[in-house]
Amino acid sequence: MKDKVRLPAGRRVVMLVDNSIDGDSRVQKAAKSMAEAGWDVHLIGRAEGKRASRFALGGATAHLRVVGLWPGLKPLRQRLAIMRYPFAHVSVVKAEREWERRRFLRTDLAQRRLRAELRAQGRGPRGFDLPVLFHRLRVKLQVRWLRMRLDQTKALGEAQKVRPDGGLERFETAYWKALLGDRCWRRLDPWPLRFELGFGPLIDQLKPDLIHVHDYWMIGVGVRAAARAGAKGRKVPVLYDAHEFLPGVQQRNRKWQVAKIAHEREFVPYADAVVTVSPRLAELLVENHRLAELPTVVLNSPPRPDPARADWTTPEGFRDVRQACGLDAGTPLMVYCGSATPQRGLHLMVESLALQPDVHAAFVIGTLTGPYVDSLRELADRLGVADRVHLMPYVPYDVLTAFLATADVGVHPLETGLVNHEVGLNTKFYEFMHAGLPIVISDVKVMSEETRRLGIGEVFRYGDVEGLARAARTVIDDRPRYTKPFAEPGFLDEFTWEAQAARYDALYRRLLGTAPSAVPQPRSDESPVTAVNGS
Repeated sequence: MKDKVRLPAGRRVVMLVDNSIDGDSRVQKAAKSMAEAGWDVHLIGRAEGKRASRFALGGATAHLRVVGLWPGLKPLRQRLAIMRYPFAHVSVVKAEREWERRRFLRTDLAQRRLRAELRAQGRGPRGFDLPVLFHRLRVKLQVRWLRMRLDQTKALGEAQKVRPDGGLERFETAYWKALLGDRCWRRLDPWPLRFELGFGPLIDQLKPDLIHVHDYWMIGVGVRAAARAGAKGRKVPVLYDAHEFLPGVQQRNRKWQVAKIAHEREFVPYADAVVTVSPRLAELLVENHRLAELPTVVLNSPPRPDPARADWTTPEGFRDVRQACGLDAGTPLMVYCGSATPQRGLHLMVESLALQPDVHAAFVIGTLTGPYVDSLRELADRLGVADRVHLMPYVPYDVLTAFLATADVGVHPLETGLVNHEVGLNTKFYEFMHAGLPIVISDVKVMSEETRRLGIGEVFRYGDVEGLARAARTVIDDRPRYTKPFAEPGFLDEFTWEAQAARYDALYRRLLGTAPSAVPQPRSDESPVTAVNGS
């Protein structure tokens, strides 16, 4: 089934992101706001299952595409292990299934013994048979062969296990880096090629006028799609939206880090413009990639409240975080919103409750299960504060600030020392501001400086639980002092998504050399868009 869509000239924007879109508020806001500004926006993300789909995202169209496996070069450790165990099966499951053949072989041998006995009695079938001793030897050898292959298969599995910073991995990384330079990611981690296989046909089909790439996984996919369009005579600008400073991302292992940095470094020079999330991060990108101009900063700020969403409630019927916790207006409540990882320091908030007998803590987090979240529950039980810890799932980004507004203080106990933590101005910082919440934040450089400069909260030294408790108590006891700036006319205007989205719009216009028309004009081509799952 195909839908044919008439498209206005110079207005189709294809955005690319490596996740499932749901939960990525920056990407959702970008797609919706640019569609509202008059652009024909198609946002392509990764399907979590095995079926592609398409759905409306405000005025934008979101596509989820399946990203399959890439039959690329096996890591050096795996290739050497295969040479070491050449008779291994492809899997332990198959080896164990083959091992069961010994039962049939032994039964066959027992049957031959029985046949020899019957022949000795003159009752056996006619014909020539080799001696039973021969068959016994044959079965013994076959069973040993099956055992050897099973043992090799199990040994192969152990030998192939990745050692993140093993000697072979370090050698392989250094070898491909020296041989291929920034192209080494193709051998070390070809994930971007998997995304290209999943996203590329749809990008080409959509015939974008501009490609907006979100984060480092996608820049190669976007640039290579623009190159394919260029080969057909169509100039397609690429906008790179750097959400993080890649060298500062906490690495899984050196191989992963080298591959990702090389991938970004190869393709950044092809980008026609760069956007990022904070002024300091913009400076780091200039230093790292020798950019000709400072990237445009588009802050991760929340949108203004939508009156049409005023009646929103959680599935349980709660309108705000205090109601969701079952607390009255007089109970002190601190809140955190965002992902739950050890680097976010949520355990410090739980520990601080032991020093604040009357304070509750609410965590609005993406998942309510997992090793770290479970460890928070265990910690709360051990400290005797479990009744004051409230875990709840994400709420939509466009109602989040209203949901948080009934708390007393927003806490962001981010781990220090990580580059992206030190230089970032992340979403929750502005969400707390729009919710009218004073902020208690760890001493990460940029956000702590902003908190002090604006006079909207207190800073504590990361890891200092007493310092966190003291800062929270200071804010709760003198809350009007910290919320006063929020009431100043125009204070929050710059920190709204609407103000930030205007920078995207200006960049789109600059890159395409045109302003989007209020009335769509048909362009010369009609691009068929394949409908998936009836969408």
